Amino acid sequence: MERKQIKKQTVYLCITLLVLLAGLLALRLWYDSKCIKFQDKNMEIQTLYLLDTGKGSVLKEEADKVRSFYVTDTSGRFETLEDLKLFPNLEELHLTYDTGGMTDEEKEEFQKQRVGIINMLEETLPDLKKLKKLDLTYFDYFEDLDFLSECSQIEELDINYNTIRNIQGLSNMKNLRILNLAYNPFTDISPLCELKNLEAVNLYQVSVDNLEVLAEIPLLKLVVYEPKNKKQEEILRKLEDSGVMVHREYKKGFEYLIREMEEER
Repeated sequence: MERKQIKKQTVYLCITLLVLLAGLLALRLWYDSKCIKFQDKNMEIQTLYLLDTGKGSVLKEEADKVRSFYVTDTSGRFETLEDLKLFPNLEELHLTYDTGGMTDEEKEEFQKQRVGIINMLEETLPDLKKLKKLDLTYFDYFEDLDFLSECSQIEELDINYNTIRNIQGLSNMKNLRILNLAYNPFTDISPLCELKNLEAVNLYQVSVDNLEVLAEIPLLKLVVYEPKNKKQEEILRKLEDSGVMVHREYKKGFEYLIREMEEER
């Protein structure tokens, strides 16, 4: 009789444990259904850092609140940028790699990734419909900006300190207001005349061949450029006479100059 009772209690205990395990599994599945599933582990790590919730996962409702994404670990590499599409309200994107601190071997390996990274940007950025501000400073591999040709939603673009030789890809960015292209080797700025909403442009340390293009931009309010000859100085003076703020030296940060410009509105 006593053995039967023990056996019966054991059966009840096993059933209880199975029900408990099933409940825990169901709870885990329910929680997982509320979480974002990332394709790129580094992207998940960076998102968790930015949210700073102390959790090991990112809830879907938290992803809706992400409006700014930036890289804090510049030694990391993203295998895909598709996860950015998980943030429907993303307005600012700052991506950068610390190329200056790389060894020669690391730089060589980094250069092998150039095509893949550009393709990732080209495939992802147009789908970020609410993206307004894009910063790709120190992305040391862009020779042209064709990957931005479908990004008409962007209003502020920063790609200074680069290797850009052709800016034709900007011509379709009709909503672009603020543009920082300082420290690049391109010389032709004719695509800028297509940007009817452009208000501020930084061309410091750029050897422009056709500076007169700036006079064709109707809403232009701020220019940073160091003239290379008397003809260019004359062009800058005419811009100043028309009300454009011209800075021939780059003693203040571009963002500071933007704030000054907006305060004078």
